[in-house]
Parts: sequence; C-alpha cells; structure tokens
Amino acid sequence: MKEVIVLGATGTIGNVIVRDLVESGVEVIGADMDLGKLHQLKNELNAKNLEVHSLDIRNYENTVNLMKQAKVCVNATNYMFNIDVMKMAAAAKVDVLDLGGLYTLTKEQLKLDEFMKEAGVLSIPGMGSDPGISNVLSRYGVELLDIAEEIHIRYGSTTTGVTFPFAIDTIIDEATKNAMVVKKGHLYEIPPLSDEEDTIFNEKIGAQRTYSILHSELATLPISFPQVKEITYKDTWDPSTIEKIKVFEQFGMLNDTRSNNSLSPRQKLVSLLKETISENPQWGTDELMVEIKGSKAGKKASVKFELLCGWQEKWNINALAYVTSMPASIVAQMLLNNEIEGKGVKPPEQCIDPVKFVSYLAQKNITLISTYSEKEQIKQEQIKIKNTIK
Repeated sequence: MKEVIVLGATGTIGNVIVRDLVESGVEVIGADMDLGKLHQLKNELNAKNLEVHSLDIRNYENTVNLMKQAKVCVNATNYMFNIDVMKMAAAAKVDVLDLGGLYTLTKEQLKLDEFMKEAGVLSIPGMGSDPGISNVLSRYGVELLDIAEEIHIRYGSTTTGVTFPFAIDTIIDEATKNAMVVKKGHLYEIPPLSDEEDTIFNEKIGAQRTYSILHSELATLPISFPQVKEITYKDTWDPSTIEKIKVFEQFGMLNDTRSNNSLSPRQKLVSLLKETISENPQWGTDELMVEIKGSKAGKKASVKFELLCGWQEKWNINALAYVTSMPASIVAQMLLNNEIEGKGVKPPEQCIDPVKFVSYLAQKNITLISTYSEKEQIKQEQIKIKNTIK
C-alpha cells in the first residue's frame, strides 16, 4: 500500500506537493488526466517512491479503487470537485484534505461532518496557505491571549504584472463574488474588492493596498471562535490583473450560463486563457500576515505572525505555489504519523496542533516572524527557516 495519493498531481500546486512528499521519503501515487505530464514529472524526480496513474476523477469507481491503495488523499484539483472527492474518500476509507472551497463550497463540505464520521474518515477542508496556515496561526494567536476579540488575515506580494499563479477559475471567483466579513459578531456580505486599506507588511514587502475578497477562512473561523467579534480577510491585487478581469466581466465573458449543451462564455474564456496566456510577471516575495487582537492579564494585547517566502530556485516556482503546497504535504505526513486526531469534517484550526505544525513548517524554505505586543511593551521573536528570502 502506498501512503499518499495526490489528485491533480501535475497541476501548479499538485506537482509541488508531490515533489515535497517524494523528497520526504513518502510512498506517493500521483494521479491526473494527462499521462504524458505524469511521466514527465516522474522522470524529473527519478524517484522509486512515486507511482503515476492516469485518472479522470469524474469516474467514481476508478477513483475509489485507486484511493484504496493509499492511506491519505491530498485533493489538489479544482475546488468544485471537493465534495465529490470527499465522498469517494469516505467510500475508500482514507483521510482526505484539500486546498479550500472558496467559502461557499466549504460551507457545504462542513455539512458532511456526520457522513464522514460514519465512514470513519477525517476530512480537512482548506489546508493550503490561506486557508490553511492562516487558520492554524489564528488558533495559535487565540490560544496565546486570554481573550481574543479580532482576527485579521492579510496577503501581500512584491510580484508585479498580470498573473494567474493558480487556478484561473478560482481567481476569477475571488475577484467577482461578494466577500464575507465578521463585524461586531455578525457575518456580513460585502462587494468584491471593497473595503480597501493600505496594509503595512514586513519591510521586505512594504505598504500595499489590500482588498476584501471571498475566502474560506470566513466559513470556519466564526464557528471555531464565536467569541471573536471581528474577522477580516484582505489580499493585495495587481491593478493590471483587476483591470483585465473587469474587462472580461463588462463584455459578458464571465457569464456562466450554458445554451444548447455548449460551453458557457466563462468556460470558453478559462479554456482559452489556459492555452494562450503568457505570464511574464516579476516574481517577488510574498507575505501571509495573521494578527490576533484582544487582551492578556487584563491588558490590551496582540499577536502578529508574518510568514515570508520568496522564489524557489530549487524547483523553479513562485512563492505562492510553494507556500500553498508545503502545508498540504506537512499535514498529509502528520496524518500518516497519527499526529492529527478526529473523524468527520474538521477545519485546520480545529484539529491541527499549531506548535507541532509550526515546528514542521520550520523545516521548509520559509521565514516566520512572531510579534507579541502589550501596550508599549513589544517582544519580537524571529524564526529563521533556511534563510531563503530572495
């Protein structure tokens, strides 16, 4: 029996997850539709602990049978397949994790809690960078304070130029669907790319304009931490990318209505972009920042985590792809090591020990800075992770 099966193994994120698992000595099954790309990946890695299989995950029987050959499933396919993959994992009796359901689908995944418990399987929705690391660090900060009142998650990057660094479909949804925010203890829907602010990131990033976008953290953090009265997620967007998406929308190219069983305008656009888009961004450094505010020992206090990552020369990939892939690989290995307990559907902040997770993250090419502040007193601790910021 292999240890981990990765679905979507040749994708932007999936292939990096496979690489890290293989280098960590894990027995891996890489599954995807394109057998040519699978063999290319296997040849590049030249690894005896990687087995590849051509697979269309829309084929239920074939997917379940292949899943049965592993102990853990990492779903790195498009988020629209998350629920189908969860049900197949339940049938195969393997624990499963994915990279996020863009809020709406995550809410549907949470409804399958009893179903997955009855199957004796654990499903962890959203175990990438954000959601994923952001959820675990949110729990870390909440536990460090006596009372947590606010959680603010921000993503910044010095990369410039039009870029689609992961699934085009997901990026379009983030830019066009209403965002969610918790204010005064209530969950609200707000327009996409609204509630702009100038966020002060680490000096490697600087000040950047960030925007509220739809994200899965808002589907689970309000449930996990009902005492927190304000939860926000904001991301930086290159103006040229926003401009292009708005043009697509103005011309009706994001219309998802199908007629006469043909592809919708949006499906045609995404397919065309996949074939023709030629990205030439200037890749830079990315930062995931999670700040938790509240009180400790009767004093106002806050905990801020800043996770920094640069271009990865070893695998020739950008920071976003790397920092999204590493937590999925880490958690798959934690599941193999029986370091995560529970069955059903549990978001990262409910089932992953933040101290243990960060100790594994410290072995990757990432820098994590934690800052605790209490009124005028500030204590800063920096964890250097292989000194790789480019």
